[in-house]
Amino acid sequence: MTSRFPIPDELRDGIFTPHWLSYSRKRMRGPDLVVPFRGVRAVAGGPADPAAVPTEALRIRCRAALLTVCQGAVVSSVTAARVWPLPLPAPRADEPLHISVFAPDHAPRRRGVIGHQIRDQEVGAQERFGVGVTDPASLFCHLAATLSLPDLVAVGDALILRPRYGAADRPYLGLDALSDRVQWYRGRGKTRASAALALIRPGAESRPETLVRLALVEAGLPEPSLNVDIHDDAGRFLARGDLVYERWRTIVEYDGDHHRADPDQYSRDLARLDDLAAAGWRVVRVAKGSFFRDRRDVVRRVRAALLSAGWAG
Repeated sequence: MTSRFPIPDELRDGIFTPHWLSYSRKRMRGPDLVVPFRGVRAVAGGPADPAAVPTEALRIRCRAALLTVCQGAVVSSVTAARVWPLPLPAPRADEPLHISVFAPDHAPRRRGVIGHQIRDQEVGAQERFGVGVTDPASLFCHLAATLSLPDLVAVGDALILRPRYGAADRPYLGLDALSDRVQWYRGRGKTRASAALALIRPGAESRPETLVRLALVEAGLPEPSLNVDIHDDAGRFLARGDLVYERWRTIVEYDGDHHRADPDQYSRDLARLDDLAAAGWRVVRVAKGSFFRDRRDVVRRVRAALLSAGWAG
């Protein structure tokens, strides 16, 4: 059957709906096709097959879902944040897609979709990786209705981040523009968005860095500086610290998976620790598992380091 009714070349690298072709329902269930989203097809093993390109799976699924709703619809909320991508907790296996339409269109009601109707005229749409998404400032405000305060701050830190190297499209948003949007926002999550705005800091390069910083400050410790270059007394560069207490020559380092999995990185870490110790710096290392398992222990260790360095408490 597939040889008698081939998929046209112009559709083989993308996604399409069955009604674009005059083939039978049985043909549209053929073994050479996959279903990225109900009502949409792609060629198995092709560029639009989510199983063939795992990193593109969500974006393909979003593009497929948008084909099934009205023109002008966008993905929004948590889904849009993952498309950007912005730092969020890991998704559930069955996490639905959030899709928004602009009034007077009605919110979509489909399996696997949470539909929203947007009446706020300040919400804009733009494209990320071929997917229509809500604008970043509005997205931040919308996420305030569902995310915890620390996770919302992490999103804000990521939006305003200007990476030290590369990333010509960063920051995604200026802090002043985000402040203005939050000030005039009147939807759900307004209070949390305002609270998060006050905690956003330029320079935070990862969600864990933000969460560690907030945990330390919430526990009454001083607020550290972010991603500071450390030099010895002769001016020689030693390291770049994640969270730095310059007054007390203490650094808090979050060790992600790459620190353990990469032997070369591990060797560089050890040499760097020796150089910092020789220059009078103390480093408190925070492993990924230890922070998310017991934040109080991390706070206790940082507090002890600061006290021993002369912090009055």
